[in-house]
Amino acid sequence: MPIYEYKCDDCDTILEKIRSIVSADDPVQCENCQGMNARRILSPFFTCSSDGINSKSNSSYISCSGGNCSTCHRYL
Repeated sequence: MPIYEYKCDDCDTILEKIRSIVSADDPVQCENCQGMNARRILSPFFTCSSDGINSKSNSSYISCSGGNCSTCHRYL
């Protein structure tokens, strides 16, 4: 199951929850303030390649195969 991140709008705590895809947007109780105002947020992710480590926060980069295209914006 995937790990999703949530941010509590009441106390700004970031939470991680392992949930199924179908329950990803269900309400989450904040572990800090016990409030029910946590919303799912997009998480940045890192990938490794033979050229170095890339930091991307857009899922469209997953299909990038070589880093030679004009839209890659590779960080080395």
